[in-house]
Amino acid sequence: MKRKKPVGEELESFCLLWDKSSREGKDSVATNFGATYGTACNWRSQAAAEHPFSALKPNVSTLAKRSGETNAPLRLDTSTDMQTIAVINDTHNPYQDIVALTLAEKLLQEVQPAVLVYAGDVNDFYQISSFDKDPTRISQMQQDVDTVKDMFDRHNEQLPDTRKILLGGTHEDRLQRFLWSKAPALSSLECLTIHELYGLKERVIEYVPPECGLMVNNIFLIIHGDLVSANASYTAKRMFDKHGGCGMHGHTHRLGSYYKRNRFGVWGWWENGCLCDLNPDWVKHPDWQHGFSLVHFVKSRFYVEQIPIVDNKLLYGGKVYSV
Repeated sequence: MKRKKPVGEELESFCLLWDKSSREGKDSVATNFGATYGTACNWRSQAAAEHPFSALKPNVSTLAKRSGETNAPLRLDTSTDMQTIAVINDTHNPYQDIVALTLAEKLLQEVQPAVLVYAGDVNDFYQISSFDKDPTRISQMQQDVDTVKDMFDRHNEQLPDTRKILLGGTHEDRLQRFLWSKAPALSSLECLTIHELYGLKERVIEYVPPECGLMVNNIFLIIHGDLVSANASYTAKRMFDKHGGCGMHGHTHRLGSYYKRNRFGVWGWWENGCLCDLNPDWVKHPDWQHGFSLVHFVKSRFYVEQIPIVDNKLLYGGKVYSV
């Protein structure tokens, strides 16, 4: 016999339990009330529409927040031994520069860093941008997503013992902004999240929402960033003004650094270049540079090695890398 929708106090109790439960927890709530998950979803929607009093309205605080709204970074504490964190960003697949990315991968295979941080914009999400678009590219989003998954799979083979962390960037946020503004009815689908599109769980890659960042040893913030200035290093200075402390960011597609000494010590911020095509079809002759960084940590100290890639070559440790 089909379970009838609860009423009165039982309905209020059901709604309160439902709103504070995770997706998995909602399955248990539905079972406890003798219903399927789908039926329970309908009960909750009907209750919100039929009863204006607050207890049966959806609890806004439990709804999914916009990426980065909490502004809380993932915290990482390295051991007392030296550990190296590699930072790459702005590959903008499928517009990654194959040579630049391959050179970075060759060096990382030799270094075998403890952590690899993808500091945002690993996919361009061209099809849902607000810019004018080539109509022949509109139907290729799945192929674009697949190039990101292929890159992650390749890095898991090349760096089997390296912890991998993906930081959301402005182009990852582009997906959520598109869903919220153009397709709100689809915005709650788990299959359309960054986690599911890239298969992050099965690939053992952690995800941090846009503009939350990764805080290492409470002294160094790695974040994608949302500022762009006219010249290299200008944005690094603005990131220091905005966040303070020390850190590294992407977004500008430039290499640069800014140092500041005051009564509290010496601080630095670094712009981390990019690994995407330097000649895209939507901007002419951009002032961008290929590159990435290795950041070495020992307790409360760190050392940044920026590695520029120029003319399809990089130099590291007295060795020239080319493809």
